[in-house]
Amino acid sequence: MDLASQPTFYLDDWVRRGYPQVMVRPEGRPEIPPNALFMPLRVTQQMQHPTLVGTNVSRMVWQTWLQQRVFPVIEFADQATPYRQDIALRLARMKGAQVVVGGYVTYFVEGGTAGDTRVSLQIEILDVASGQLLWSMAHTALLERQFTNDYLLFATKARMPSDPTWAVVQTVSADMGKEVHDWLYPPAPKAPSKPDAFQ
Repeated sequence: MDLASQPTFYLDDWVRRGYPQVMVRPEGRPEIPPNALFMPLRVTQQMQHPTLVGTNVSRMVWQTWLQQRVFPVIEFADQATPYRQDIALRLARMKGAQVVVGGYVTYFVEGGTAGDTRVSLQIEILDVASGQLLWSMAHTALLERQFTNDYLLFATKARMPSDPTWAVVQTVSADMGKEVHDWLYPPAPKAPSKPDAFQ
């Protein structure tokens, strides 16, 4: 270490979140995983261009669920109006989907690399045939902008992801996607451990 100058250590910022809040969860699971239609999320917060924000956030959630293979087929209705149950069910029936995914962006602050980014989502999944609500869950996450901390011999400086909004939305949607994925594809039970022959 060169004591003539103060070295800087870089720490990567991380997304802070809790667990998804599940308000409605189905008791059983279908014999065959259903195909899904994903509707653009409706923004409930007052802001400029809410439809554009809702569509962009929806596309991130949809892409995350595609990577997780939450459903065998999940089509994104990117040209549809923001989520409304009656419209979503009607469109899903036309497209032959068994479930429709929609919901709301309840809070959205895009801080970029200079400020805090926070996203809150509420996701609903409806059975198309009956119109019954299968899932309702909410989740939120925060990526705080950290600043340089100076110490006597060194300094620490936080590094933000290149796209903080994507990092936050991807984290939130991956957590919720895992809930649905584990419903449709439950983890295999662990095999019982064999007793030790020498005991």
